[in-house]
Amino acid sequence: MADYVSIANRVAIRIGEEEIRTPGDDNHFARTVAAVWDEVRQGCIREHTWNMAMARKGLTADAAVLAGDIYPWAYSFPLPADFLRLVEVLNLPGDRYQIEGRAILCDDLGPVYIRYLKDVPETALWDAGFVGYFAAELEKTVGVRISGSSYDVARGERNAMRMLSKAISADARENPPVEMDLTGWEGAYLGGEMPGAFPRPA
Repeated sequence: MADYVSIANRVAIRIGEEEIRTPGDDNHFARTVAAVWDEVRQGCIREHTWNMAMARKGLTADAAVLAGDIYPWAYSFPLPADFLRLVEVLNLPGDRYQIEGRAILCDDLGPVYIRYLKDVPETALWDAGFVGYFAAELEKTVGVRISGSSYDVARGERNAMRMLSKAISADARENPPVEMDLTGWEGAYLGGEMPGAFPRPA
């Protein structure tokens, strides 16, 4: 299971820095990793609808927000504290709400049910694919700050894209395939009838 130190040391090895022993090590590499860790993590989570970061919540309206302050909307629904990105609103169509700041605005009394990506600070909850992608993005950020122009940015970009692709592929396989309804043309091709077509003669 990956932890802070093991992930940081993956980066250290790739950019030629001395490995750390604890998150609190007092050297340039350790301080640089600590400074960007949260920002890189949250950016990586926002990049894809990871199963590990998916959450659902029913939001209630903030009674302290006046309708006049959010005109033309009537109600404001504060987003969860760990919210990073909205995936979908489950009980409202897209033209009946709007995100502003840290709230969803709409004209419905609520509750408003959402699926969203939450922040996951605990590395023990990360899957292996996400660990690899995060380490690659961390390397890109830290590599430039530590090594400057000697860091191979193009190589770092290629590695990050490769790790992202692998992680998304593995993440997708964890969910069952979604069955799609056949279109009229597909149904007709497979031996059915087009919607609205006259019955076939007996």
